[in-house]
Amino acid sequence: MTENRHGGDIYADDLAGEPLDFSASINPLGMPEDIARAAQEALARSVHYPDPLCRRLRAAIAAREGVTAEQVFCGGGAADVLFRLLLALRPRRVLLPAPTFGEYAQAAALAGSELVRVPLREDRQFDLEADFWDALTPDIDAVIVCNPNNPTGRTVPKQLLRRGLARCAQLGTTLIVDECFYDFVDDPARIALTDCVADNRNLVLLRSFTKMYALPGVRVGYCLAADEALLRRMYDTGAPWSVSVIAQACGVRAAQDTAFAARTRAYVAEQRAQLEDGLRALGFFVIPGAANFVLFRDDHIGQLAQRLRERGILIRSCANFEGLDARWFRAAVRTAEETDALLDALRACKEKAGAGQWQR
Repeated sequence: MTENRHGGDIYADDLAGEPLDFSASINPLGMPEDIARAAQEALARSVHYPDPLCRRLRAAIAAREGVTAEQVFCGGGAADVLFRLLLALRPRRVLLPAPTFGEYAQAAALAGSELVRVPLREDRQFDLEADFWDALTPDIDAVIVCNPNNPTGRTVPKQLLRRGLARCAQLGTTLIVDECFYDFVDDPARIALTDCVADNRNLVLLRSFTKMYALPGVRVGYCLAADEALLRRMYDTGAPWSVSVIAQACGVRAAQDTAFAARTRAYVAEQRAQLEDGLRALGFFVIPGAANFVLFRDDHIGQLAQRLRERGILIRSCANFEGLDARWFRAAVRTAEETDALLDALRACKEKAGAGQWQR
């Protein structure tokens, strides 16, 4: 890789000091104090190799999710789990919507899979709808759906996913549902498929502690599946010890939390509304979402990410998402003060570009 294709690149040489980073969608409340303490305490134990089977962590996640420890696989972040999963499955053809998270295509390419993309319609707010499943044919070995979708923030109704799951079961197709942002939704249970895991061996749920608990630098993710043989194969698709002693300790503590996540959901809902309203007031076209980020389109300024970068603010260009172009951007939900700073900078960019009064 010669360039960073993701958000969160605060290390570039052209950045003076630490920027205000809206490009990575991390909990604006930061890392909980008890998890930070767990990381510090685990440092002393880091003279030993980590448990390659993540036994304490898997047990904690199993208790949290209501599954067995054998139905949990842990990795060094959700991306590590995703790549291991596709290498273990080796699907010939993979069905996914567009736009969606770019690593699905990268992992599929590594596994030698052919992609079948179903374009989502802008005039339908990029919603995944019932006709998506019309593209599921017998030669599709795996389907990947992100819920809420990244970068759109739109959710897929649980009943629609259940319908697709039943169709996948008929065809012997694996349904992979990426739920890494599900815990930011106002009522996570209304979209999560946790209750479907035990009875559906063709279902895999991908999750992470990274976003909710502000742990992107620690790297801890996991998946849930009833196909225990598949999870065992995943241990052989990458290097051992991929989840550090510190990551496992943080994950155990995160798995025991409920209060912090509930407080975050309330805060994010309030700040997301502030960000969406502010963007609309400035003339941007906004896709209303349910996660901790907002997708919007710039039809007037041009070179928006670079203009903000020069002001020390990072947003995520969505030009490299299939189905979007250079007009689209994703901004994380952050604190009220930080959002005000972003909106002020956008207003200044608008004025400097001479955009005048835009039509909303």
